[in-house]
Amino acid sequence: MDKNFTTEKKYSGGKIAELLMNKVFLICACFSIAALLLITLFLIAGGMPAIAEIGFLNFILGTEWTPANRNPNFGILPMIMGSIYTTAGAILIGVPIGVFTAIFLAFMCPKPVYNFLKPAIQLLAGIPSVVYGFFGLMVLVPIIRNITWLLNIGGTGEAILTASILLGIMILPTIIAISESALKAAPKAYYEGALALGASHTRSVFKVVVPAAKSGIFASVILGVGRAIGETMAVVMVAGNQPEMPLRPFFLDGLFGGGRTMTSNLIMEMGYATGLHRESLIATGVVLIIFILIINLIFNFINRKKDPGKITLKNKMRYQIFTKWGFSRLFDKLKLRVNVKRAFIRTVDGLLKWTTWIFAALTLLALLFVIFHILSNGVAHLTPSLFEFVSNSQNQSMMPSIIATLAMVVITLTLAVPIGVFTSIYLVEYTKRGSKIVAVIRSATEMLAGIPSIVYGLFGFLFFFGFMGLGYSLIGGALTLTIMILPLVIRATEEALKAVPDTYREGAFALGSGKLRAVFRVVLPSATPGILAGVILATGRIVGETAALIFTAGTIARIPEALTDSVRTLAVHMWVLSGEGHFVDQAYATAVVLLVMVLLINTISALIARRIRKGN
Repeated sequence: MDKNFTTEKKYSGGKIAELLMNKVFLICACFSIAALLLITLFLIAGGMPAIAEIGFLNFILGTEWTPANRNPNFGILPMIMGSIYTTAGAILIGVPIGVFTAIFLAFMCPKPVYNFLKPAIQLLAGIPSVVYGFFGLMVLVPIIRNITWLLNIGGTGEAILTASILLGIMILPTIIAISESALKAAPKAYYEGALALGASHTRSVFKVVVPAAKSGIFASVILGVGRAIGETMAVVMVAGNQPEMPLRPFFLDGLFGGGRTMTSNLIMEMGYATGLHRESLIATGVVLIIFILIINLIFNFINRKKDPGKITLKNKMRYQIFTKWGFSRLFDKLKLRVNVKRAFIRTVDGLLKWTTWIFAALTLLALLFVIFHILSNGVAHLTPSLFEFVSNSQNQSMMPSIIATLAMVVITLTLAVPIGVFTSIYLVEYTKRGSKIVAVIRSATEMLAGIPSIVYGLFGFLFFFGFMGLGYSLIGGALTLTIMILPLVIRATEEALKAVPDTYREGAFALGSGKLRAVFRVVLPSATPGILAGVILATGRIVGETAALIFTAGTIARIPEALTDSVRTLAVHMWVLSGEGHFVDQAYATAVVLLVMVLLINTISALIARRIRKGN
């Protein structure tokens, strides 16, 4: 009797726990939807009064931005055009180099070179934007300035061209990673069929595999556009930031002239803006979100348009269209000899091959140049005074910023990881395929992932700083970053849970385990390496974040004693030092510490990924 009572009690308690945790998982899963709605609501509520007062067309198409005038003007067309021009320049520079580098990595790279180049590109992706901006300010700006002097057209070097080059380097990792995955996902039968028809290795890759992977390659370009148009810190440091219409941007005098983007406009003026000026800046954030939303919709459309692994009649015919009939029909019409045809094809193949190698070398050189420049100029300035616990105008110590960064990481991960993991558990373990709520949650997560950090900072400024009254504070910055890194944690955890074999779950159920117990005792431990990899990547995002924390955590260099203290993280510390212009050596030293942190994070992530592969 006592035994049956105990069993019944255990079963009842387990059932209550199942129901309770099911609700907890659902609440966490709805957090992404709530966050997206809050961001949208507060930005629209903060920006619509300005649009209503100024007029939508006057605001969007106005060419003058003069908030300090007696009769102020708030037209953001110069900033819209500045964003478009710098992004277009970045695409023209980054896309060819990125796509050819991806082709090199997928089909032409020797294994020893691949083992070095692949982690190097991942390091390129992890470098904080403020480090890129500082590199552009100290290296690219003087180069462009010297070119303008040689061309006798004048200029400071802070220009649309400078920003485009820098953004072109910054979007390379995104384009390379996604394009390489798309190329490797193309069925091997395409490549083998082209070889069987007599095509060379180079021709098979460029005329068969690349067209088959064009959907994924184009998706990488779309994401690169989103990365470029949402960048803030790097652009504001090198673009010149004149709130004027770019003059002839596709001519020399325009390329070497300055411009201001929408993100730059926010970071430069939000700190002191009031009244209509402040509302106009918030409205600029609304316009920026609309741009990003359009880009995400295009990406989703392309991503879902067709399965890259699906073999269609059109894809099957590519073998003959591009290998057997391509140039042959042209040469037949011109009645050229067979040896001339072969010589021409060999020449084209050679050019494509050498172009691939050259662009891959440019990617590697860009990475090595950035790292070498920072290390060569920064290591020598890592003096003991930079690691004192009190920062002042004499030592500019980074130790308070290092401690503040670590505190920001701990608090943010403490908040974001449980929410992200529980959301993924709900999506993978507690919902059915095709569920509408799953589709809504995933769409909200994707939209959150595409929002620029400056918009998160703007939302944090409106909600945590203003509405909740937290002011510039450690907790305000952590709450903002929690929302920002949540999509990354959810994605990584969801993929890790999906990778756990169903036999593990079935075995737990066969032994009498309930669903909740199976998840926590079997599934989660098996998925821990993948979850940890996502957490490590999220840590890198927190360490390198600047724009959002300027708006929410502040810039005071001190060791935090309470959650409500204003703090300065390491990335913000570097931004302040480089912006003042009097502490360049200390800024270089800070950049070295940031690079070391990124390298450690990437190394740990790579070790975890290797362990996962060995486990599989």
